[in-house]
Amino acid sequence: MNQKIDAYDQKILQLLQQDARLSHAEMGRQVHLSQPAVSERIKRLEASGVIRAYRAEINHKALGYQITAMIRIATQQGRPYADFVANCPEIIDCYTVTGEDGAVMRVLATDVEHLQRIINALNAFGSTSTAIVLTTHVAGKPVAVPSLIST
Repeated sequence: MNQKIDAYDQKILQLLQQDARLSHAEMGRQVHLSQPAVSERIKRLEASGVIRAYRAEINHKALGYQITAMIRIATQQGRPYADFVANCPEIIDCYTVTGEDGAVMRVLATDVEHLQRIINALNAFGSTSTAIVLTTHVAGKPVAVPSLIST
C-alpha cells in the first residue's frame, strides 16, 4: 500500500461502503472531523486508487433474476472465454483461479432454462460444473484494512 491509512481513513471507508450517498458533513460528524477534512481525505483516497468507484447495489430478484449460480469452467488451451464472459450480462463476477478449473464465475438467471442456455454457451470454451446458490450468508461485506494477526 502506497499510503498510510489511519483510523480516520478507515472509518470514512467503512461509512462509504455502508452508504456512499452519505454527505461529507454527516461523515465528519460521525468521525469527528470537519467536512472539508473529510472531503480532502476522500479526494486523497480516490487519487491513490483506494476508492475505485461508487455504485448502486441492485436487487437482482426485483429485475427478474430468480437464480444465482456458481459456474466453474475447465478451459481448453486455444479456446479463450474472456470476451464472452465480459459481454455476457448474466455473468456478474468471473475469477481466474488455481487448480483444475480455469475460472469460477457468479451468474444470474431468470429460470432454469435461462441458466441452461448460459451453461450451453460456456461449454463451447471447456467443460463446466454448476452449483445453484441456495442461501447467501455473506455478500457485499465491507473491505477493511488488513490487520496483522499475531501467531
